[in-house]
Parts: sequence; structure tokens; C-alpha cells
Amino acid sequence: MQIPVTIEPIELGGFRAQSGPPFTATAEGSTREEAVSKVREELNRQLERGKEVVMVEVGTKTENPWLKMAGRMKGDPLLDEWRAEVEAYRRQCDVEAGVEYDERP
Repeated sequence: MQIPVTIEPIELGGFRAQSGPPFTATAEGSTREEAVSKVREELNRQLERGKEVVMVEVGTKTENPWLKMAGRMKGDPLLDEWRAEVEAYRRQCDVEAGVEYDERP
């Protein structure tokens, strides 16, 4: 597992290394490597003590408002016209970017 750790110089010399949630640890050392090593040791202690991260799914109580509009334009001729214009614009952007197009159906 890889956890991001920030390293910063401190006022009296040396360095402070710190990781963020959910595995939080802070340590200081005379070198960057020493500070990071101390953070690594603390994080390993947390794991050995049984700390873990689990994902929990939570349901919402409200209906998704976007679902009310889903399929509203089905069969609308303007939708087909809009789709054709979007495809033409994308094709134009690709051509300008040097992407080769096969125009066969």
C-alpha cells in the first residue's frame, strides 16, 4: 500500500514528515529519510494494531432528480439534428488535430 507523505523543513533544522487521513502520522528527523522512516514505522504500528479502511455503501433517501428527465427527448427530431452537429464538430476537431478519419459507413 502506498500512502502520500508530505515532507517539510522545520525551523530548528531537520524535517517533518506527515501523512494524512485515514492513516495519520507525523514525525521529525534530522534528514528527510529519517523523518519518512519514522512515519513509516508509525503507520506499520497502526496496521499491526488492526487499523484498516473499509468501504461502506450508503443509500440516499431522495430520488435522483436527473432520472425524471431521462429519455425525455427520445424521438425528437431536434435530438437527431443536435447529435449530427456534435459528431460533425468532433470530426472537425479530430481532423484539425491530425487524426485520420475513415469516412466509410
